[in-house]
Amino acid sequence: MTSGELRRVRANVVLQTNYLHAVPRQGAGICTVCYGAIDPQYTRCFKCKSTDSAARGNVADLVVPITYRIDGQHAHDLRWYKKTDVSGTEAHRRRLAALFWYFRDHHIACVKAAAGLSSFSHVCFVPSTKTPEHTHPLQELLAPAVSTLCRIDLAVNTDVDSESREFHKDWFKLDRIPEGRRPEADVALIDDTWVTGSRAQSAAYRLKRAGARTVVVLVLARQLDSAYAHTKRILGPIRDSTYDLDDCAVHDQRRRTG
Repeated sequence: MTSGELRRVRANVVLQTNYLHAVPRQGAGICTVCYGAIDPQYTRCFKCKSTDSAARGNVADLVVPITYRIDGQHAHDLRWYKKTDVSGTEAHRRRLAALFWYFRDHHIACVKAAAGLSSFSHVCFVPSTKTPEHTHPLQELLAPAVSTLCRIDLAVNTDVDSESREFHKDWFKLDRIPEGRRPEADVALIDDTWVTGSRAQSAAYRLKRAGARTVVVLVLARQLDSAYAHTKRILGPIRDSTYDLDDCAVHDQRRRTG
């Protein structure tokens, strides 16, 4: 991007800080995998534990949400950016694209440090399970931001219910990882929203089984269920916290390794 484009991206994201929720943080009562709310006596949520067991450890090595999704404009953008028949779609897309570009330029070093990587070799977008015949709108939107990485395209097994909220070993198809610039495949797996993580972890499983060494999920937002008892405990602090452009979910780990 040119310096002028970078300035416009930053200006767009600065405006978004008026409504973006807090950067996800780990701590007591937060799942160490997906950043969802849990009983403080545990370290992982039931869904992440059961998925790891079913996948026999062939899951994402790291999950990094850029922000939380609860309500407000960001949730609205994530809901409507895929639509082609509603007004304001381009504005929704511009905001989401700017948020990802900014995160990539300012925090991808944090992600790589947390994952123990010097660089990513490949990128993959979690495909749409509802319309697998079409390129996912998120891929169309964000592909330019990761164009230097070798892309992996997963096929969708349409025998699996597209609305499923469960992990499926055979949800996606891939025979082998495309050859990159080096033998090891360290994959950035990109999705828009993490709810249960079933699609992202099913995709991570297929990538691992096809030969990926490392899979890191980058997700625009971690969806929180405001009706869940343990979520209610963390909602107040999240809503009251200002979104910090200079922080990210794994920023502390960069400090420790930098």
